[in-house]
Amino acid sequence: MKTYLPLLVAPALAAMAPAARGADPVPLRAGPLTLSFDTEHAFLRYLRAGPHEVLRGINAPVRDHNWATVAPVVSNLVVDARDDSFRVTFDVRCTQGDLDFLWKGTLTGNAAGVVEFSFDGEALSTFKRNRIGFCVLHGPSAAGQPWIIETADGARSPGSFPRSISPHQPAKNLRAITHDLAPGLQARVDFEGEVFEMEDQRNWTDASFKTYCTPLEIPYPVEIAKGTKISQKIKVSLAGDLPAARRPEADTPVVLTLSDQRSALPRLGLQVSGEVKDLTDSQINQLRALHLDHLRVDLALSRDGFADSLRRAAGQARALGVSLHVGLNLGKTPAFNNLLDVVRESQPPVSRWLVTGGDPAHFQTARARLASVVGDALLGVTQTTNFVDLNRARPEDAAIQVVGFAINPQIHAFDIPSMVETLEIQADAVATAREFAGARPLAIGPVTLRPQFVDGEDPPGGPPAGPFPTQVDERQGTPFTAAWTLGSVKYLAAAGTDSVTCFETVGWNGVIDADADTTKGRPAGFPSQPGQRFPVYHLLAHLGEFAGGTVRQIDSSDPLRAVAIVLEKPGLRCALVANLTGQRLTPSLRGLDTPVGVRRLTGETATVSLPLSPELTPYGVLRLDLPPE
Repeated sequence: MKTYLPLLVAPALAAMAPAARGADPVPLRAGPLTLSFDTEHAFLRYLRAGPHEVLRGINAPVRDHNWATVAPVVSNLVVDARDDSFRVTFDVRCTQGDLDFLWKGTLTGNAAGVVEFSFDGEALSTFKRNRIGFCVLHGPSAAGQPWIIETADGARSPGSFPRSISPHQPAKNLRAITHDLAPGLQARVDFEGEVFEMEDQRNWTDASFKTYCTPLEIPYPVEIAKGTKISQKIKVSLAGDLPAARRPEADTPVVLTLSDQRSALPRLGLQVSGEVKDLTDSQINQLRALHLDHLRVDLALSRDGFADSLRRAAGQARALGVSLHVGLNLGKTPAFNNLLDVVRESQPPVSRWLVTGGDPAHFQTARARLASVVGDALLGVTQTTNFVDLNRARPEDAAIQVVGFAINPQIHAFDIPSMVETLEIQADAVATAREFAGARPLAIGPVTLRPQFVDGEDPPGGPPAGPFPTQVDERQGTPFTAAWTLGSVKYLAAAGTDSVTCFETVGWNGVIDADADTTKGRPAGFPSQPGQRFPVYHLLAHLGEFAGGTVRQIDSSDPLRAVAIVLEKPGLRCALVANLTGQRLTPSLRGLDTPVGVRRLTGETATVSLPLSPELTPYGVLRLDLPPE
């Protein structure tokens, strides 16, 4: 028996940079079920029956009237973990503005594989909320699997989890879901205390089908009076041929195996800086070394200043020797005459005009007004938020030549494990887009850590609560961003993406930080030195060597811990391997030639044992130079 003494996660710790904090998860077992409890976020994760994923997780977020998720502060944690059962109790306090809510959690698991998660909360103030309570996450492995849905009236109906990403709720009014894990093995989830419905969170590249409480058809926000009590419970159980429990995934070696799958390396580009107007000669030289395909600039045609933005972007694109992707947000009163004047005057090297927002009339208007200047550039549509907006407003106009959407991993969760989970789902989003886009090029971007609201607006959650602007993530300058970006390129390439626009050129959302005269006015706490090249810059430099080349996939036995690819072009081959965890990792590589050189991301040499088992630092990326074929 293991007993953990009460633990307090202090408010000061909750405010620290996510990459710098995080208690180790507590491993738990309930008979054939293995799982872990994330004590920092009060999040039950990775429920598995033998090799089969039962659930990706269960948590209980508190969402305020702006849909902002209030950070949980966990205290009084007590864990009684036995060989095949457990009991966990803890308190969670959520405070933000006038919102003050306390809930007590109880987790139990028994030898029969039954897990229960109870939520008993009380409002300590009067406030407005959009949602309070459980979210149950079925993982992406459930896609296409048969289910039986039980609704609140007791009715049972067969069906299946959507295989392609569903634009709308696949199921409503839920009391229980039973689905197949494997032939002869089923998992059942019961919901108590509220009305639940499901959405396909792959629309936001989350790795789950989320069953949440309080249907969206019920008006919100709702005032919660001080003293209001809320109680809910989730029960997970198994039926059929129960497998033996497996050791935790974190204790299993990661095996990376070369596959035969090849695809083109997408054309890579960056956004123009939102922090720095003009690039210095030094910055231009550093960016030229990345061998980019394009820059992207987004213009709000109903706002003043877009003409100057286009002129600056055109000058930077010419200095870098790349083309320009131009996003067009028409707004209510688009100044097309001003746009045409600037295009004729500055002759920007545009290769893509991308109309944002999803209104078919906006595309038709842009097509008509740009006809005299579009030249050889492609004219298409994109969404600057998430795939969900494209999925719910699928482009039907045959005149659309290119289709795009943005990606970020932080709409519903902000911790690193959840962000890593989104990587595989990027390929699912591209595959679903391909179903209605056909053979048209897919221009994905911007791909960023945080949502980029390019029209100067704050996201639905409202303005930032911390010291940094809404669109800035303090992890931008850390190794994690490079490792995550390698995973993104891996999956987007495998899915057949034509082009990818990543972060900005310069600044705290960029690949190089701004110079001292720009950064001196920033709030303290951003982990960078003025002018520093971020780790993601070095990753893009390695990828840039292979512009126009091929990506050969390397399969991972645990893609939540390590990913890898082989890059190929005539006379040049290398493997890039990324550690997606905050611990050292030594994966085994199979099917690769003996490397002729080994380099860490920033260029220093590293050692590797044979057979190939390179040691990776936390969030480290390693390059293995391979002999040409």
